[in-house]
Amino acid sequence: MILKREVVLRAVVTEKLKQALIEDVQAALARVDESQEELDRQSRRLMLELQRTDLNRAMSFRQQLDIEKKKHEDAKAQLQEQLTAYRGLEIGTEIIRGTIESNVEINVGDNFEEKMGRAEILVEDDKVKEIRDPAPAREEELALGTGQ
Repeated sequence: MILKREVVLRAVVTEKLKQALIEDVQAALARVDESQEELDRQSRRLMLELQRTDLNRAMSFRQQLDIEKKKHEDAKAQLQEQLTAYRGLEIGTEIIRGTIESNVEINVGDNFEEKMGRAEILVEDDKVKEIRDPAPAREEELALGTGQ
């Protein structure tokens, strides 16, 4: 029987990876800033019009605007924290980049915990450096030379 399991994708921090992570966060921060500026421009125009025509709608719009501004501020704060963390990464350490799914074969008599255990793939500058699989190859695979 084939089951799906989670595989953790880890990366060795290199200067290239560190720089790419920092650039990604800086680009995201710029997008948040641009979005905030656009929201401010559009809301000013709409707010002036609403204040002239319907004060109740203007107050409601102001509340919605404050909620959106708070979301932008929270996103920006989270990105700033991430940027600080990325700048502090030490070269040569391992970080988790995400997870992917993998298939694993389960047979009668297998140790379920070993087979479904947390497998990992370690990459360095986009090249697979190591595969860490807690599910040992079956003895017949090893005897045939097909196991890893």
